Amino acid sequence: MRTKLCRRMPLGVVLVCAALIPLEAIAQDDLESVKQQAADDLAEGKPQKACDAVQPLLAANSDDLLLHFLVGQCLAATGRPRAAIGEYQFILSRNPGAVRARAELASAEAAAGDTASARSDFETVLAANPPPDVQKKLQESLDAAPPRPQWSGYASSSVMYDSNADLGPLHSAFTLFGAPFVLHGVPPQPESDWAALATAGVGVAYPFDENWSLAANAAANDVTYARVKQFDLDSYSLFAGPSYQTDTLALNLSVGGNVALLDRVEYSTSWGAQPEATIRLSDRLSFDEQVSLQANRYNISSDTDGWSGTSASALVWRYAGTQAYLEPKLLLAQQKTRDAIYTDNQVGGEVDWFCPLPAGFSVLVEPSFNAIWFRALDPAWGTTRHDETYALIANLGYEPGFWHSQIALGVDLTANRSNQALYSYNRVQTTLLSRRGGSTLSIALARPIPQKGGRTSAQRRFFHGFRQIQASLPPRD
Repeated sequence: MRTKLCRRMPLGVVLVCAALIPLEAIAQDDLESVKQQAADDLAEGKPQKACDAVQPLLAANSDDLLLHFLVGQCLAATGRPRAAIGEYQFILSRNPGAVRARAELASAEAAAGDTASARSDFETVLAANPPPDVQKKLQESLDAAPPRPQWSGYASSSVMYDSNADLGPLHSAFTLFGAPFVLHGVPPQPESDWAALATAGVGVAYPFDENWSLAANAAANDVTYARVKQFDLDSYSLFAGPSYQTDTLALNLSVGGNVALLDRVEYSTSWGAQPEATIRLSDRLSFDEQVSLQANRYNISSDTDGWSGTSASALVWRYAGTQAYLEPKLLLAQQKTRDAIYTDNQVGGEVDWFCPLPAGFSVLVEPSFNAIWFRALDPAWGTTRHDETYALIANLGYEPGFWHSQIALGVDLTANRSNQALYSYNRVQTTLLSRRGGSTLSIALARPIPQKGGRTSAQRRFFHGFRQIQASLPPRD
C-alpha cells in the first residue's frame, strides 16, 4: 500500500521512498481509500481537493503518520508551507529516522523562507546516503538555499464603539502604562463615541545558522475618535534581539522601546526587555513563558513614572494532530509608580482555542478575564479602586495560498466593571487584518484599547507573526 502511494507522490527533491522509514499502518478500509484518493489527487495536480479530504480526518486519527504526511504534502502544494512544516515535524517527533519526511520538511522550510533550518535538514538527509540521483537534487536545493533575511509584515484596520470614550484610550500593544485622565464637569459624565483604529508593522530576521538568528520589529498604531479628539492616540515601537532554537527549546530576547502621543503631543515613553522561552514537552504539549520588564516615563506628571513587569505563562495542547490546539494562559502584572495611588497589581487568565477548517479557513476563539487591584485609597472616591475586565474574541482566518499571506476578520467584545462607576465601560470592535510571512495557523487580531482610565490589563501579545523561534518547534500561533 505505501509503495503504491509513494509511486504516486509528486516528484521533487523528496523522491526518496527507498529511504523512508515505514510509517504506521492503518487497517480501516475507508481511511485507506481516502488516503489513496488523496495521493491520486496530489499526483494529478489537485492538492486542494486532497486537503479537503484528509485534513478533517486528523482529529480522529492524530496518530496516523501517513495521514500527517499527506496533509503536509497538500498544504505545501497549496502555498501553505509553514502549515506543512508542523505536519512533518510531528512525523519526525514520532519517527526521527523518516528520511522522506525530513526531506519534505526541508523543502517546506525553504519555501517558507527559513533557509537556515532548510539547510540543516537537507544536510541531515544527505548524510543518510540516499540514491545518487536524489543526492544530486538535494545538493542543488541545498546550494539554492543560502542564509537570507526573512521578512514579515502586517496591517489591520478596525472600527470600535466605546460606551465611555471620555476615559481616553491606552494602547497595550507594546505595553503602555499611564495615569488617570482628569475629567471635567460636576459630576463627570461618560460620553460614548466611535473610533477608527489602524496598525502596521514590519519584521526582519537574519539567521546566522540553524540555531541562532537576529530579529528586529517595528510597528505603528493609530486610534482616532469621531468626537473625543483629545484622546486620539499614536504609538510607535522598535524592538530587536537574538533568538536561539533547538528541536525542543527556543529562547528569544528583545530589547527596545515605544513612544505614545496623545492628540499629537508626547504622552509617554517606555523602554525595556521582553525575554521569552518555549519548551516542547512532547509532540503534543509545549510550555511558553514571556516576561516584560520596562521603565516608564510620563509627561503628564512625574508621580506616574516608574516601572512595570508582566508575565504570561501558557500551556499549549495540540489535541488533534499538529494544528488544532487549546492554550490556557495565566497573566500576571504589576505597575509601580512614585505615587502609591497609581500602583496596581493584576491577575488574569485566558483560553485560546484554534481549529483549522477546510479550504484554508480557520477559527480562533479567546475568552479572557482580568482583575486589577490598586494599592492606595483614592481620595476622590474614598475607596480603593478595583476593576474586572471580561473579553471575548472570535476570529475567522483564511490562507489564500500565495505570498505566504493570511487574512482574518475578528470581533472583540469587552466589558469593564469597576467599583468606581466612572471607570466602567463596554466596547465592541471589529477588525480586518492581513499578514505576509511570519508564523501561521492563527492570527491574533489587534486589541488596541484593552484598558482605559490610565490602567492597562496584563500585557498580551499584540501579534504572533513576529516570533522567529518556531522553525524547529511545531507552529503554534
